[in-house]
This record gives sequence, structure tokens and C-alpha cells, in this order.
Amino acid sequence: MRKHLVNIDTSKTTPIYKQIYIEIKEKIDSVELTENTKLPSIRQLSMQLNINNLTILKAYNLLETNGYIYKKQGSGVFVKKREKCLYFEPPKEVLESFKGGEVIIQDNIDFVSGTPSKNLLPFDDFKEITIKILEKDGVDILTYHNTKGYDKLRYYLSKRLEQTGINISHKNIQIVSGAQQGLDLTLKVLLSPKNNKIIIAKPTYHGAINTFRKDCKIFTVNLENDGFNLDELEEILATENINFIYTTMDFESPTGISWSEEKKKKLVELAKKYKVYIVEEDCVSDLFFDKKPCPLKALDTNDECIISIKSFSKNLIPGIRMAYMIVPDELIQKVISAKFTSDISCSGFNQRILLEFLESGIFDKNLEKIRKIYKERFSYIKGLLKDSPLKLEYEIAGGFNLWLKLPEEIDVNKFYLSCKQIGVSILPGNVFYLDEGNLNYFRLSFAAADENQIKEGFNRMEKLIKKSSKKS
Repeated sequence: MRKHLVNIDTSKTTPIYKQIYIEIKEKIDSVELTENTKLPSIRQLSMQLNINNLTILKAYNLLETNGYIYKKQGSGVFVKKREKCLYFEPPKEVLESFKGGEVIIQDNIDFVSGTPSKNLLPFDDFKEITIKILEKDGVDILTYHNTKGYDKLRYYLSKRLEQTGINISHKNIQIVSGAQQGLDLTLKVLLSPKNNKIIIAKPTYHGAINTFRKDCKIFTVNLENDGFNLDELEEILATENINFIYTTMDFESPTGISWSEEKKKKLVELAKKYKVYIVEEDCVSDLFFDKKPCPLKALDTNDECIISIKSFSKNLIPGIRMAYMIVPDELIQKVISAKFTSDISCSGFNQRILLEFLESGIFDKNLEKIRKIYKERFSYIKGLLKDSPLKLEYEIAGGFNLWLKLPEEIDVNKFYLSCKQIGVSILPGNVFYLDEGNLNYFRLSFAAADENQIKEGFNRMEKLIKKSSKKS
């Protein structure tokens, strides 16, 4: 008897179309249905399952909307290339990496998360600071705070930025609930139906791709070992009405590269020449190994063209969801309004906790410890790579992201799925591309894995590669 594509259960509360969607989606995710596989027609599947054509149509439309299938006029319905599917729904490992203490996966090596290892989180300091603030500020912490953010925190941040060459008033600082909210507010402020063209790197941070792709017309520029290919960038700027350029400057995700100071200066010049904004997401520039990189915002001397989003999730405590935006004068009121519409204000309690960490010097002390440990982990990984089939594409000078190349005969999607089965979490390279990426790369983050876990993870991956190479 021929096996049906899907099975439905009318006793379930889940709608039939959703059951069909979930089953087909899972078969595509597990590569049971490979790219370009032809699916049954709406009529065929409705006859097999003895249900209405419209139910099948609804399931197929949802699969198409979420990037799992495509329709060819006169030919039928087919499975879309897997690398494109991954953009629409983050891999499970990405979602799991944000659960932290909620879920404990036994014996799993986490090379996905950018969250520091739990032993690097300053829990004892956090506990003491929490008690101190409760006693000092009392009921004030329970009230709504200024939409722009806690005044004392914004004033302190502006003074701290002066030490890095960024001379900005506290009036241009907007406190936000994590870098992701900063990106969301930026889109609300900058985009319009007639002006929605943006530029991103190829490859770039997968979270930004997923944030932008719904509302933006996206152009990509190849990323080199010191930043954008600037010839490609200017060609687009000269021919398209671009709204903003999105980038991360230092130790970026996924490659770990940093822009050269020369290219940073040229980028700012091009932005001013073509009257476009630069949206810089800066989550890890403080995690340098030896030398602090030159901040991009310091090059925007007239505060004209750069919106900088700086987060404390990767260098302090991710759970308090604290970040801030540095916004030019002409946009700051729009950002404040968008923030108010979004959630009125950030937690006053968490803002005061952050300020105490900064003022007390505990933040900088903890940052020094993280820098030292990350530098040691990177050095340890370089030692492991000397005799490994995995190759490091770029040297890094800070952060925790590595761009690793697989042997040519290994398909990264299959490798990614096989790694899941042996308890190693990685991110395949193609989730960092708007369309099709190079199938021989993956990102490895070592923020959440200590040296013992790193060694075990590499052992597992290398055994898998040898096994896969023999089959090829």
C-alpha cells in the first residue's frame, strides 16, 4: 500500500489544515522531503485524505508564505531549497539558546548561544546590588519611568561614551529592552512604503535578516575580511534610493571579522555623500582581546548619519534585557514616540541595576574576566584546528564567533542535522544569507562552552566528518 504524505486526526483540536502544514513542514525540516520534490496536487491530496480542497489550499498557502514550498504554474507544488526555508523560522537551536535556565539539555554542546557561560554571570554581585537598590530606592522602582529611560543612567552613559571618543548628549540616548527592540524602533522610524530599501552584508546576523525581510527591499554587499566591498556598496548607493545601511563593525556575527579603520571612515563618507543612515548594532565591541577597536560613532563628528544600538546582553547579564540607542537629533523624538507606543518604558528596576553595575566598577571588572577567558578559549580552539578537517576562515581579535569551513564534500545542512543527533548545536552558514549561501560554512560560538565542552564538541564533529567523508 502506498504511504500517504500526511496523516490527519479528526479527534484533535488542532485544525486539519494546521495538521497538514505541521507534518509537511517537519518532513522538509528533517530532509525527508528534499528540495524540488514535487508534492501531490491539491485535488490529489484532498482525495487521499477525503477532505475539502480548500483545506489543502489553506495548508499549502501557509507553507508557501513561510518559505517551505513554491508553486510552478502548470507544473505543480514543489519543496523549496532548504537554505531558504531556514530564514523564515529560526532553527530550534537558536530558540533553545534563549531559554537558558528554563531548559537543561543533558550532554549537549552549545556552539549556538552568544550568552556567556553561567559561571561568568556575576550572580553574587547581582544579588547584592538588587538588595541595595530595593533598600535605597524603595517603591520608586515599581513606578513607570521616563520613556527615554532613567535620566541618571542616560547621563552616566553619555559621560562613559566620551572616554571612547563619542561626544553625545544624554538627550540623544534612548534606553531600550535589548538590541532587538532597538532594531524594531529603527524600522518604525525610518521606513515608509515608498522608502524601504536597505543594504546588509553578505553574510550577516540572521536575526537582522528575519527582522528586515518582511518590510524591506534588501540589497546585499559581499563582506570581506576588513568590512564591506566598498565598490559594490557605492554602486548600489549610486543607483538606488537607499534608506539605511545595516552593519555590525567589530567581531560581527557570523564571521567574527572587524572592519578596518580605513573602511569605517569611508563608510561614513559614503553615507553622508548619498544621504543615507547607518544602523550599527554593537553587542560585542567591548569584548576585544587586546586592543579596543575605534567606535564607528566616533567618526560621525556632526551626529548626522549613524544610529548606534549597544547591548549589555553579551557582556553583562542577558536576562535584564538592557540596551541603548544613540540617535541623531532629527530622529530622537520619533524614536521616543515609537518607544512609547511599543511598551511605554523599560523596567526602572533593571535600569537602576545596570547603573549600579556601571558606577561601582563591577561591570568593567567582570568584562576584563570575560575578555581573558574568551581569548583563552579562542587560543585553545586554534590549537584544536591545527590537525582538524575544519578550517578557520578568519582570524578574530575579539568576541566569540568563528566562521568554520567544512570539507568540500560535506553538505552543511546534513551536517547540521547530524550534529543535532550527536548533541552538538551549531548554526549552518546559509541562515546568515538573504538568499543562497555557501554550503560549506557554519558559525561556531564559544561563549557558552568551556574548554572541556569545546574539546568534546570538536571530537564529535570530527568523527562525524570522517564518517560522512567515507560515504561520499
